[in-house]
Amino acid sequence: MKFDEVKELIAIFEKSDMGEMEIKLDGDSVHLGRNASFSVSNSEKETTKTVIAGSNNDSVTTIENNSAAFEDTTQDKAFEENLKSDVEDDAKTVTAPIVGTYYQSQAPDKPPFVKVGDTIAKGDVVCIIEAMKFMNEVVSEVSGKIIEVLVEDGEFVEFGQPLFRVE
Repeated sequence: MKFDEVKELIAIFEKSDMGEMEIKLDGDSVHLGRNASFSVSNSEKETTKTVIAGSNNDSVTTIENNSAAFEDTTQDKAFEENLKSDVEDDAKTVTAPIVGTYYQSQAPDKPPFVKVGDTIAKGDVVCIIEAMKFMNEVVSEVSGKIIEVLVEDGEFVEFGQPLFRVE
C-alpha cells in the first residue's frame, strides 16, 4: 500500500464510528484503533461490513464492525473536555496531523525538539509522529511560546489531538 492510501484509510476510519479496523491487502497490513478502552458485549449481534477492493480488484478485504459491542468510556469524555477547555482560553494549540506514536526528540538520547518556555515560529519542527514505521515531522502552524506539552513521549495520539499549548 502507498502512504497516500494509508492516509485515506485513516481519514475514512476517523469519520466512522468503528472502534477498530484491520486491513490486509497484497501482503500489507494496517491496524487502526481508537485511543480508548472498550468492553465487548454479547447482548446484540448487529454487524456491518465494509468492503474495500484492491486496485487490481483481485483481492477484496472485508472489515466487520460490531458497533453495538463497544461502550464509551470516560477517556473519550475526558478528551472532549480537554478540547473544550483548550478552546476557551486564549492559547493556541499545535495538533497531531496524523494518528500515531508521539516522540519529543529524534532519538532517546537527543534533546526534545521543544519544551515548556521555548519560543517557536511557524514552520518549526516541534515533534515526530511515527505512523506505519514512517517518522513524520510535525511542523508548527503557529508562532509563540510553548506553555504546556499535553502528551508524554511514546504516547499514542489521535488525528487532531492537541499536542502543545502556545501563547
